[in-house]
Amino acid sequence: MLEQTTSEQSLIEGLIATYRVLNMQVRPMPEDRLALASGRDGSVRDTVRRLRDSELRFSQALKERITGVPMPEFLQDEAPVVGTEHGEEDSTNVLLSQFGTARESTLAMLRGLAADEWTQTIEGGKSITHRIEQLLQNDRVHLEKITGMLGAPDPGSSGPGRDPRVVTTGT
Repeated sequence: MLEQTTSEQSLIEGLIATYRVLNMQVRPMPEDRLALASGRDGSVRDTVRRLRDSELRFSQALKERITGVPMPEFLQDEAPVVGTEHGEEDSTNVLLSQFGTARESTLAMLRGLAADEWTQTIEGGKSITHRIEQLLQNDRVHLEKITGMLGAPDPGSSGPGRDPRVVTTGT
């Protein structure tokens, strides 16, 4: 592993914290509750699916970026995610596992970056650091939706079990 700065390590820890929160709040819940629609955001399962899809797109975009191809706006892409075409009925736990696999791929690539690669841009694009900050913001939005649907404490609230990396990373 290449040595990371405190800021870069904080971003990595935030990415890890998202998966930890999902495992603690969502994985133990019964599937029928997770599949229950809750207003315009759909169900917890729908939200986890969107989180998984954005992580799969991000991981692929990061791979392309590291190889010299500019990263697309991954959060705006509504194209199907390769490998998920037949998974509409996948359980929430399967979706969480797929999210975790994609997140680990992202983390492995980030851990292999040299310090200067975090801030480099290609053809006026955004730096990897900026993209990770966007990804963490996307994580926060989805986690807030999930905790709202479950009626659980907001991961950004103060109190026992709060993981501050979930809400304090980024600029």
